[in-house]
Amino acid sequence: MKNKKSLKGFTIIELLVVLAIATFLLSIVFVSVRDARAKGRDARREEDMKQLQNALNIYNVNSRVFPACALGVITGTSDCMSLALKSDGTVGSVSTDPLGGGTGICLDQASHVYCYESADGLTYTLHYNLETDSIPGKQSGWQQANP
Repeated sequence: MKNKKSLKGFTIIELLVVLAIATFLLSIVFVSVRDARAKGRDARREEDMKQLQNALNIYNVNSRVFPACALGVITGTSDCMSLALKSDGTVGSVSTDPLGGGTGICLDQASHVYCYESADGLTYTLHYNLETDSIPGKQSGWQQANP
């Protein structure tokens, strides 16, 4: 007669405990990666705004005005500001939001787009939506950049 204690292997309970621990650890890793990606996108948004402001300043030096456009999403191709900067030769390409690209609605909380407006060409406002509070001095939500 065989002794039952000589059988080797894991019980269902032991396997479920290991599976639960692994799931818990993976969820922590996933949350950390997700937060890091959002912070990275916010850093890119800040850099894109600086580049757009530099391009607009060059355009202003060449044309003596900023592109006069109604509030609109920067698509990088067919929007008023992008067309003006490209036709002037100021830039070869215009950046769009890393999450929403050029698709969305200006100032809508659910949208992640860059927006531009200049009623008179004398000044302008760039709008962009941050996902996190990781940028010093700024909270998540819509931000403005002016000359």
